[in-house]
Amino acid sequence: MSASGMAGSLVRFAGQAAHPVLRIVVRERALCRYQNLIEQGEAPQMAHVLLSGYTCRHRTLRNGQRQMIALLVPGDMCDLETVLRGWADCGITTLTPCIFGEIPLERVADPLRQEPELARTLLNRLLLDKAIDSERVLSLGQRSALQRLAHLFCELRERLHAVGLADEEGYSLPLTQIELAELTGMSNVHVNRTLQALRSQNLIGWHRERVSLLDRPALEHLAEFDPTYLRVP
Repeated sequence: MSASGMAGSLVRFAGQAAHPVLRIVVRERALCRYQNLIEQGEAPQMAHVLLSGYTCRHRTLRNGQRQMIALLVPGDMCDLETVLRGWADCGITTLTPCIFGEIPLERVADPLRQEPELARTLLNRLLLDKAIDSERVLSLGQRSALQRLAHLFCELRERLHAVGLADEEGYSLPLTQIELAELTGMSNVHVNRTLQALRSQNLIGWHRERVSLLDRPALEHLAEFDPTYLRVP
């Protein structure tokens, strides 16, 4: 499929802010679950936008212990900071089967030299990533286990809704409890107990890889969720 044809086919979920990025995609790349898009320390060969599936950024210690530092959803730029830096300070691994749009490095390596619409989109992407990272640090440092998971579910609903992949009731989330534990800094057992608590309060349902937000106002109140940080111009 041509870049222009692919961009047109993705308008239904990509959202207006992603259109300039989709227009510079030159081809698709498909990866199976748990494959590396880029390894920590590697120099990038292409830039990538996630077109479908879920993937994550992670840091790994010498002993092999891994910490997930970001969850990426369709429409997200995967490695913009890596391209700007010239090397990957984190690895990127798929959590589900994924399709990525590949973008030549020169199209994003210097945002200030791009056409204004694309430059604004790339800089806004950096601002959004920073805002999401800051909110996650707050969750890890100050929110309770119940609040952490509640906040994650609220945030994902906003991010997926922005690209047409969530409705008022919920969204698909094909992740394991182990992956949720790594993302929220909790043990697998603690995640299991916390999910049960959210279910028992009739705040969420989770069945066949779909999260249902049964009482969104109450869930947002519990999490102290304010979506303002996600609303980059």
